[in-house]
Amino acid sequence: MEHRKITGYFPHSKKASSSTADKKSTSTSTQAAKNNDQAAKELESLTKFDLDFKFGPCTGVTRLERWERAEKHGLNPPPEVKKLLLAHKGDEVYRSCLWSKYDL
Repeated sequence: MEHRKITGYFPHSKKASSSTADKKSTSTSTQAAKNNDQAAKELESLTKFDLDFKFGPCTGVTRLERWERAEKHGLNPPPEVKKLLLAHKGDEVYRSCLWSKYDL
C-alpha cells in the first residue's frame, strides 16, 4: 500500500488576491457601520417619542397610530417621527412601540 500526503487527494484552488478582497470587505463593513449608526439614531428618536407621555399612551397602538392620534388632538408630535415611520412602514421594529415586547 502506497502512502500519499492528504494534499494529493484534493484539488488545489487559487484564492482571490488579498488586496481585492480586503478592499471589498473594508468598503462593505464601512457601509454596514454607517447603516447601523443611522438605524441606531432613528430608533433612539422613536424611543424618545415612546417615552414622551404628552402624546398619549402607546400600548395597544402602532407608533404611526399614536402619532396620528396626537396630531388629531393638537399635541404637535415631531414631524421627523412620522417621516421615519412612513419610510419604514413594513418594518416591525419601527412600527411597534418600546413596550410592545412586554405583556401589559
